[in-house]
Amino acid sequence: MSRVRIVTWNCRSGSVGQRLSELAELDPHLVFLQECGPIENAASANVVCSRMISRRKGIALLAPAASCRSIVRPLLNGSGRAAIAAQILTPVPLVVIGIWAQGPDYAEDVMLTLRRHAVELRAGPCVVIGDFNSGSRLDGRASQTKHHQRLLDTCADLGLVSAYHVFHDVSPGHEAHATYFHQFKRSRAWHIDFCFMPRAWASHLVNVTVIDGREWGRRSDHRPLLVEVNMESLGSCRQA
Repeated sequence: MSRVRIVTWNCRSGSVGQRLSELAELDPHLVFLQECGPIENAASANVVCSRMISRRKGIALLAPAASCRSIVRPLLNGSGRAAIAAQILTPVPLVVIGIWAQGPDYAEDVMLTLRRHAVELRAGPCVVIGDFNSGSRLDGRASQTKHHQRLLDTCADLGLVSAYHVFHDVSPGHEAHATYFHQFKRSRAWHIDFCFMPRAWASHLVNVTVIDGREWGRRSDHRPLLVEVNMESLGSCRQA
């Protein structure tokens, strides 16, 4: 496998099977879903690990590609309220931590998981993905949510960079693509969904795209974030 495609999507509702079917056109190797319904059939849905966060909504990490082998990795006590982790065995050794940030302090909820796994994240390689419910307002009054800069500083201290921002060469608050439209309104746009990866991987990114369009706008108030890494050029690269 020369490239690995990772997708994170807060799908708002719907079964895992349905949402995975909708993402099939992106041909992902790894998918992290947030706000999905209960797992119907873990084997057929290629579920690596999942958690129900409320009665109706949960999170799930999936490996649709047969070439991607993974196992569950326990989270440390004291992590955020809606996080899961897995160890990717092939095509590249990699730890993936998925986070659906919970309120009232979304940034702090994300940082709980980051702090508890700081040693592992620094050792790398690790990818942290999900809906952080923290980020940039893009409705003409560009601003960052409370404590978001602290979250970014924490990631930087751990050697992690936002795939979207390094690929598109933009700073936080200047994103050209929204990942969330509050109450489905285009006028209330935000960039709050992320994929953080080792700094050394930045030059090996070949595609980072927020998937948009009429169909996706009907499916959820969030848009999928697709991140593609060239594994051949990455070689034995490890976190800087």
